[in-house]
Amino acid sequence: MGNKIKRRGEGTLSMGRDVMKVDTIDGLLLIKLFELATYQLKIHREEIDLLNVFPVPDGDTGTNMLYTLQFTLNELKKQKNNNLRSIAELAIRGSLMGARGNSGVILSQIIRGFCEVIRDVEYIDADVWIKSWQNATKVAYGAVLNPTEGTILTVLREGAKEAVIAGRESSDIREITRRMLERGKVALSNTPNLLPILKEAKVVDAGGQGLVYFWTGFYNGLCGVEIGEEEIKEPLEIRERPEKEVLESYVLTYQYCTEFIINSEENVEFSFFKQWLESQGDSIITSEVPGLLKVHIHTNHPGSVLEKAMELGTLSRIKIDNMAEQHQERLREEIESDTITSLKEIGFVAVSWGEGLEDIFKSLGVDVIVNGGQTLNPSVETLSDAVEKLRAKKIFILPNNKNVFLAAKQLENIYKDKVVVIPTKHVLEGIRALYEFNPKNDWKIVKEKMEAGMKKIKIVEVTRAIKDSTINGFNISEGDIIGISDDKIKVVGKNIEEVCLNTLDAILEKDKEVISVFYGEKVSKEEAENMVKRIHEKYPDFETELKYGGQPFYFYYIGVE
Repeated sequence: MGNKIKRRGEGTLSMGRDVMKVDTIDGLLLIKLFELATYQLKIHREEIDLLNVFPVPDGDTGTNMLYTLQFTLNELKKQKNNNLRSIAELAIRGSLMGARGNSGVILSQIIRGFCEVIRDVEYIDADVWIKSWQNATKVAYGAVLNPTEGTILTVLREGAKEAVIAGRESSDIREITRRMLERGKVALSNTPNLLPILKEAKVVDAGGQGLVYFWTGFYNGLCGVEIGEEEIKEPLEIRERPEKEVLESYVLTYQYCTEFIINSEENVEFSFFKQWLESQGDSIITSEVPGLLKVHIHTNHPGSVLEKAMELGTLSRIKIDNMAEQHQERLREEIESDTITSLKEIGFVAVSWGEGLEDIFKSLGVDVIVNGGQTLNPSVETLSDAVEKLRAKKIFILPNNKNVFLAAKQLENIYKDKVVVIPTKHVLEGIRALYEFNPKNDWKIVKEKMEAGMKKIKIVEVTRAIKDSTINGFNISEGDIIGISDDKIKVVGKNIEEVCLNTLDAILEKDKEVISVFYGEKVSKEEAENMVKRIHEKYPDFETELKYGGQPFYFYYIGVE
C-alpha cells in the first residue's frame, strides 16, 4: 500500500513508495494526468485569482483556467476507447468550447498544440512528449496577436526549452517533466523582472502560476500520486446565469426541437448531411469545425435524424424538447403578434452585465445578450450558443471586455465568414459602436464605422479595492475607492463622488462635449442624480446625462466624448 499524505487544503492523497521510470504514456495515464492537473487548478484557484495586478473585481485567471480544464476533462471522460487520437481530439474540442477568459483561451491553445502531436502516435515516449510541448509553445504564441514576455507564454517557452535539454540526457518522461516544471517555476519567479507592473504590484504572473500548477498535476500523476474520486467529481460552481433568450416566432409545423453534436474524423464531409436535413424540418442551424458538427433542427422525426447522423460519427449532447408541451402558450402569443422570423442581413450579440445596460443594448438593436463581464467571462460554447440562436447572414459580436475578446475571436474560426468580432473592451465602447450602425450599409462599412466609433469615447470606471496593493505609484488599501481609465488607476480616495470628479479631471479633453454617467446596482438614483449635479456644476460647458446601468461591482461607468 502507498503512504498516505495530507496537505493543507488538498484532501487525502496516496503516493507509491517507489517512483518508477516512465518510458511511455498511454491513453489511460494521460487522462489521469489531466485529472491531477485539474485538481491542482481547483485547490489553487483562489490563490491564482488573487494574483490579479489590479485590486479590482476582474476576470479571475484561476477560475477561468480551471473552468476550461474541467470542461476538457468532462469531455475526455465521455470517450470509451482510450487511444490517444480519440483523447487528443476530445481534448482539443473540449478545451476550445470550454475556454473562458483570455487565460482560458491561451490554455486551450496550449492543450491544442500539445494534442496535435500526440494524436498521431500509438503511445507517448520521451521524444513525442518533448515535441508536444514545443508545438504547444508555437501554437500558444501564434494565438496571441502581440505576445508579451513575463506572462504564461514565457513560462511555457522556458519549460519547453528545458524539456529539450533534459531529453538529451534522459528518456524518463517523469524526469523530463520534473525539470520542465522546475524551469517553469524559475521563469515564473522572473516574470516581475520582465513586466514592471508585476514588480510594482509584488506578484508573479497569474497565468504563469496557473501553468506551473497544471504541470505540477502532470508531474504528480507521473509520480503515482492518487486523489480520491470524490475530489475529482466535485464540480466547480460557476456563477453564471443564462443569457437572455431570443424568442423564435414560428408556426408549429414540426414538434420536436432536436440538438446534438456529431463527433467524427477530420476529413469527413458534412455537406450532404446538411442538405439532407432540409427535407427533415426547419429552423436548421449548423456550425462546423473539422471533425465536429453542431446541429439544431425542428423536426417531427428526431429518431430518423439521429440515426442518419450516426452514420457520420458518434453523437453527444443530444437534446430533444417537445415544443407543443413546453411552449404552447408562448407560441400562441407569438403567432398572434408576429410572423416567421426572416433571415436578417446583420445581427448582433453583445456581452453585458446589468439590467439597465442590457435594456440599452436591446434598444440599440442587439438581438442576443450574453450575461458576462468583470468576474464573469462567458465560455466559447456560451458565445457559440448565442450565435446559433440568431438568424442572420452576418453576426457581429461585441465582447465588451478585454477578458472576453479572445474567446469571441475563436468564433471567427468556428463560423468562418459568418461571424465578425468588433474589438470592444468595455460595454460603453459597445454602446458607442452601435451608434454608428446603419442597416442600409454593407457589413464591411458597418464594421469600419463601428470600429471607428468605439474609439471616440474615453471611459472612467469607479469601484472599490478588494485587496491591498501597490500599483501605478499608489499605495492602495482594501476598501479604498479607485478611479480607472485606459486600464490605469488614476485616482485613489475614500469618497466616491470625489474620486469620480478627480478622475474626470485627469482625462477630460477640450474637444469633448458630452459626459454620460451610468450608475451601478449599489448606487441609488438619488445618489446618482447628486453625482451628475456636481459634475454639471464643475463642467458647465459639457452636456451631462444620467442612465441606469445596473452593473455589479462598479459604482459608476462614465463615458466622455
